[in-house]
Parts: sequence; structure tokens; C-alpha cells
Amino acid sequence: MTGALLPARLLFVTYVSDNWFGSFGIITAISIGILVLAKKKKLGAFGRMFERQIEKLLRGKRKILVYAESVFVLVLLGTMIFAINQGNSIYGEMKDQFLLSQEIDNPEKIISQTSEWDTDDWLYGLVTAPLAFVTAFPQMSAVIASFDAAMDGWLLHFYTVGFVEYAEFLGILITYRFVVKTKSKAAIVQ
Repeated sequence: MTGALLPARLLFVTYVSDNWFGSFGIITAISIGILVLAKKKKLGAFGRMFERQIEKLLRGKRKILVYAESVFVLVLLGTMIFAINQGNSIYGEMKDQFLLSQEIDNPEKIISQTSEWDTDDWLYGLVTAPLAFVTAFPQMSAVIASFDAAMDGWLLHFYTVGFVEYAEFLGILITYRFVVKTKSKAAIVQ
């Protein structure tokens, strides 16, 4: 699905509009189209693989893991998107101060600084970064927004693509489980 949805979003953003709502609509249309065509057996081998994979994900204990992982990733990506938007708007002044005080436009310099870290530094960063979102959200928001600005907005772009694709994935699973599967069971009973 990423092979179909990511290029569609990139083309839409490049040539039509960078509004996330419009690209969400186009990706929704493509996903629903794939779901309908697969159910009507119009996609050949891809359709059969697609249905088999969806059914495999919806069986047993695996479905709990799939739903939990999807919700976790949606919350994580949604938080990052929210933080970047807040860092660009409400905490924009703080972001500008951070950009002036740091040299984040040089990724090689940042990478060279991390090469001096030992395992304890990496573990400390891994534990404290999520806590900083709760305890120091304005500062974290400004830092993430400045990283996005240094990457010319590509960080927000890929977070948005990931968020939309996971929302679509969760939507496809729920639709398949409650709408498509229910209709096919009713057709078998008749």
C-alpha cells in the first residue's frame, strides 16, 4: 500500500495542494478503490494477496497486536505533527531563538557530536525524550519544528504521510472486519 499511496501523496502535494486534508481524501479514495476492486476480484493476484493478508491480520491474537501497534503509531505521529505545528505557530519565537543559537543546518556536525556518546548517553536520551514532551512541551515543540525547518519541511511531510497511511490501514482493517466481512457472511447464509 505504501508503494501506491506515497507516490500519490507526493504527486498531489507537488502539483495540486500541500493541504493535508486534500491528500487524505485522495489517499482515502485510492484505498477504498483497492478494497472494492480486491473484493470484486478485479485485481488478480494482488487482490488475492491483499485479501489474504488482511484476513491473516484479523485472526487470533495477532489482531490485538496489530490494532495496538496502529493506535500507538497514530498517537506518536499525531503528537509529532501537533508539536511541529505548535512549534511553527505558538512557539515560533522560541524556535527562531533555537535556530539562531544552534547550528542544526549542518547535519554532519550534529552526527559528529553524537559519535562521542556512550551507551549510557543513548539510554538516557531514549528515556528522557518522551518525558520531555510532557514536562517541557514548548521547548520540545520548538526543537522539533526547527529540525523540520532545517529539513525544508520534509520531516512534517513524512510524519503526515505516515499518519495518513496508518489511519487508512486502521480504517481498512475496521471496514474489512465489520462491513466487508459481514456482507460476505450474509451472502453465504443466503
